[in-house]
Amino acid sequence: MKPLAFWLIGLVIALGVFALVVNLVRETSRVLVVVDSSFPMTEMWDRVSGELDEIDDQRYSEFALATEKSLVHSWSQELRLGAVTPFAPCDFGEISAYTEIADADNLILITTSASCPTEAFSDWSIIFLDP
Repeated sequence: MKPLAFWLIGLVIALGVFALVVNLVRETSRVLVVVDSSFPMTEMWDRVSGELDEIDDQRYSEFALATEKSLVHSWSQELRLGAVTPFAPCDFGEISAYTEIADADNLILITTSASCPTEAFSDWSIIFLDP
C-alpha cells in the first residue's frame, strides 16, 4: 500500500509542476476592442457593457479599449468603459491612429448596422448590436 501512496503523491506533484509551468509559459494574447460611440448606438448602449464583460472573460488575455473618437484605456486585465456616452456622428477614420492596433493579436469592433460602413474592417471581428 505504501508504494501506491508514494506513486500517487509523486503523480500529483508532477502534474502540479506541469500545470504551473504551462501557466507561466503561456503567452498572453492582446485584444483591442473599439466601441462605436456615435448617435446610432444610443438605443443599444446598455448592451455594450454586457458584450465587454463577455469579451474580457477570456483567459490569458489583456485588453485595450477605445471608441472611434479616443482611447479609453491601454492594456489591462479587464475592459472598463467608464463614463463614455454616445454622441456625435460616426467616423471610423481615427481608429487607424491607435498604436495598440500594431500590438493586438485580435481586433474587435462593437457597432450597429445603422452606423458607419464597416467594409474597411474585414480583418476585424465585428459584433453588431441591433435592436
